[in-house]
Amino acid sequence: MGKTFDELTIADDFMFSKVMLNKKLAKHFLEVILDCKIQSISYPVYEHYIDIRYDAKSVRLDVILEDDTHTVYNLEMQTTTHPGLTKRSRYYQDLIDLDLLQKGANYNELNHSLVIFICTFDLFEKDQYIYRFRNVCRELPELELEDGTEKVFINTTGHLGNVTEDFKQVMRMFNGLIAEGNFVEELQQEVDRVKLSKDWRREYMKLHVLLDDTKREGIIQGELLALTKQVCRKLQKQKTPQEIAEDLDESLEKIQQICDIAKEYAPDYDPEAICAQLLSSM
Repeated sequence: MGKTFDELTIADDFMFSKVMLNKKLAKHFLEVILDCKIQSISYPVYEHYIDIRYDAKSVRLDVILEDDTHTVYNLEMQTTTHPGLTKRSRYYQDLIDLDLLQKGANYNELNHSLVIFICTFDLFEKDQYIYRFRNVCRELPELELEDGTEKVFINTTGHLGNVTEDFKQVMRMFNGLIAEGNFVEELQQEVDRVKLSKDWRREYMKLHVLLDDTKREGIIQGELLALTKQVCRKLQKQKTPQEIAEDLDESLEKIQQICDIAKEYAPDYDPEAICAQLLSSM
């Protein structure tokens, strides 16, 4: 079961995205994690939910910022590791570019962009605080492609690298440890302020319900696909719907419904396509 609104910390993506709506804190946060100076930031009109085409994967971008030089920063909070995380950073950067191109920009006008993942784990297991990636020539490493893209992975659990004390204290805060410093105090005050907002509390509750519904829907689809695969295997063995229902301890009505659609895909069958047709008819 997920966290309640009052249990959220800055390491939760919902809370992180709301804290980053504070322009002063968001600007300072970028300066701390990237060790740079930024004149000013703004919140460009990017679609936080980007759909490139009807059959593409839709994603939600946590935080999009743009500085005075028109560099775009996509900040993503990540608390769970999985093998596809590096590919996800590539996908997010592509989506930002495509969103710009759809709004009329040409290739030469594409902004310099950084996709930044704040990870509460060491994705690359090298104990570094920061891993920054740019495209360079393998034969001549000093030669950069200069395509205007960069991917940054922040490891909140790291110990190596030349970082400031502010950086270390912010990392301690993300790890749920006691942290010190003015900036950490400001971040915590903003977390507390967000928790006082009735509107954001309602938004979180609606999102929580939506995610729970999506999860339940995914479970139902997974169970139906598993059943459909079993039915298809038995149909290939020339079993009747009655026999299949008895073998699988399922109602004849449910099995008959699967078998009726499966006829269209005989003799090889396609469980995914059959399952999709079943779901569309429900």
